[in-house]
Amino acid sequence: MFKLLINWVLNAIAFLITQRIIDHFLPGQFRLRDFVTAMIAALVLGLINSTVSPILKFLTFPLTILTLGLSSLAINVLCLMFVSWYVPGFQIAGIVPAIAGSIVLSIVSTLLNWFVK
Repeated sequence: MFKLLINWVLNAIAFLITQRIIDHFLPGQFRLRDFVTAMIAALVLGLINSTVSPILKFLTFPLTILTLGLSSLAINVLCLMFVSWYVPGFQIAGIVPAIAGSIVLSIVSTLLNWFVK
């Protein structure tokens, strides 16, 4: 249970770091209101990644092979966009910041989890 809580906080921190990085290149297009919003976004994204995302990845597996993984990126982008639509205070202003945010969030989250473990 404690490990789950640590991962949740790390993912919220990853959201905030991602916002800072994306804001440097695309100002104002990837916005989080505060840390509480980042916590809620991390929770919702975690729920989506543990329920909906595996089903979508299973259904699109042949397409993933044909596109060399790009459809997997598209699924991650759609999940992140859904979180931005669902969580008040979290806004993504278009597909480019969503793609960049998905890539940066994956990298930052992986690095944070790697450093903690």
